[in-house]
Amino acid sequence: MSTVVSPEADGRGGGGGIDAMPDGVLEHILSFLPAEEAVRTSVLAPRWRHLWKSAAGLRIGCRDDDGGPRPVKEYRDFVDHLLLLRGGSPLEACEIRLGEIQAGDKRRANLWVRHAILCKVRVLKVHICPNYSLALDDLPFISQHLTRLELHNLGLHNSSLDFSSCPVLEHLELNGCGLSRAKRIVSESLKHLKIICCCFNESYHDFYRAHICAPNLVTLHIDDIMDTCPMLYSMPLLVEAFVRFTFWCSDVCAKEDNPPSEDCMCYLCDSFRNLHIGGTSCVLLNGLSEAKSLALISDPYVGCSLLVSVILWLHI
Repeated sequence: MSTVVSPEADGRGGGGGIDAMPDGVLEHILSFLPAEEAVRTSVLAPRWRHLWKSAAGLRIGCRDDDGGPRPVKEYRDFVDHLLLLRGGSPLEACEIRLGEIQAGDKRRANLWVRHAILCKVRVLKVHICPNYSLALDDLPFISQHLTRLELHNLGLHNSSLDFSSCPVLEHLELNGCGLSRAKRIVSESLKHLKIICCCFNESYHDFYRAHICAPNLVTLHIDDIMDTCPMLYSMPLLVEAFVRFTFWCSDVCAKEDNPPSEDCMCYLCDSFRNLHIGGTSCVLLNGLSEAKSLALISDPYVGCSLLVSVILWLHI
């Protein structure tokens, strides 16, 4: 007498609940799990053995541990094998959270980020533990699919911030990033930009302002930046802008302490020595003049040399 195996028992579906769902739905559900947990589902039943490889989401280092992101050395072999087995399966979203990064792991972490781009990821989020940092390779992002990019506590070079080869990128968030080597943030497609707690040029021996060239921006949020403020190019479609300076901002002219001075060597004011770098009169005004809603905030103990020209323009 032959034995009949039910569809539920061999994991091929046919029962109620999750067993009745098609593979595409299960792959979507798996995309919300941390990578380790998604891979573990491969032992549930034969049907589940390879589903995780086609999940549209990849979450590396995203386990809900109380201790925060774990050191890279604890799961680097796992991630290397994971990416090898996934191959080039397309990704809708990828989130990478890294704790302690040793010198030998920095190239590996860069490869993980680039692998997500090669998998045609649409939403990419990279978070580095605030106590550590990761310098991205000085290479541009090249993607026909990337629409949203969030980077936390990374070091970025000039090439990394040229998004000319990302024609559908619309959302960019930089939080706690080191931008001291960046001279331009360039994107024709960008609509929403957030720059929070980032450090721009910190060397007065080689002074320059980073330039933001994003003519199609709709919203702009700049908050608590360190050192010098970037220069904004024309943003004719800007609807909402928020700009706040705290004591970390070094855009304070020495003339505020010595008003009678005819010239200033601070490289920040509108003295004739600084005209070739734009002084302060056009740093913000070119970009903010078209905003429908505008919030300008400066801590009381911070000089407002950057805001004066904007405030005067608002009263014209």
